[in-house]
Amino acid sequence: MSYRLLALDIDGTIVGNDLEILSSVSEGITAAQARGIRVTLATGRTFRATLPFARRLAIHDPLICYQGGMVRDPLTDEIYAHVTMDGGLAAQAIELLRVAGVYPIAYIDERLCVFEHDAELDTYLRWHPEGTEVVISPDLASYVAKAPPTKLLFIAEPEKVGSQLVRLAARFGDQLAVLRSHAMFGELTAPGVSKGSALKTLAERLGIAREHVVAIGDHENDLPMIAWAGLGLAMGNAIPAVRDAADAIIPSVEEAGVAWAIEHYLLSENKRSRIEDRGSKIEG
Repeated sequence: MSYRLLALDIDGTIVGNDLEILSSVSEGITAAQARGIRVTLATGRTFRATLPFARRLAIHDPLICYQGGMVRDPLTDEIYAHVTMDGGLAAQAIELLRVAGVYPIAYIDERLCVFEHDAELDTYLRWHPEGTEVVISPDLASYVAKAPPTKLLFIAEPEKVGSQLVRLAARFGDQLAVLRSHAMFGELTAPGVSKGSALKTLAERLGIAREHVVAIGDHENDLPMIAWAGLGLAMGNAIPAVRDAADAIIPSVEEAGVAWAIEHYLLSENKRSRIEDRGSKIEG
């Protein structure tokens, strides 16, 4: 199979907790692009927070941001797709989270909007050394009702994130998409928004068939694109659900799994087929 588009999650896939990209990963992405393979980053991060990674990797294809809520060109800034939440529903979600003692963040126009600057925000900002504009709005629910966000994120201890996800999914049903992107992060977006739906949109725009697309990720928010792609790969550090859903499991982020996958599946003359991988669950 000749693959033409590679979609890469960022956190836990091309970078670990230190936010550094291993040289072998960078070199592998460069080699793939030199072969004519299109490369995109698919992340929950804002567009502005994704740009530094794209620039470090010389990626010039449209980027998938906000869990699929936006597809945007890193060279021209053109927005190819952007889906915001219903403002009223977002306001309701914020009130439910605050009553539960959970800290919400609303993403509006590339800014992080919060009701106060708390320790949870400082925790979150450690993942954003590039710097992100923060707006303080004590009445955050009213603010998002008038300025619908692209997504909401909330921060809590892992067990509490899980219980809130269950509660929010039961409350909003198919009115909002509810997912987990990290042990400490839960997220909400407009219904139908996912990395998978955005990857489909991008592939169609580029004229690339599904079977020629590879997607690599490690967490729950990566499941839709791993399931949609012609070849879905799970990092060795991926959660069990992603490992189970993927066609194959590759080395971990610490072991430069993305570089291994590029060499093994995209550049090698002896690529294993999706069917073989699904049957044997090969681990790198």
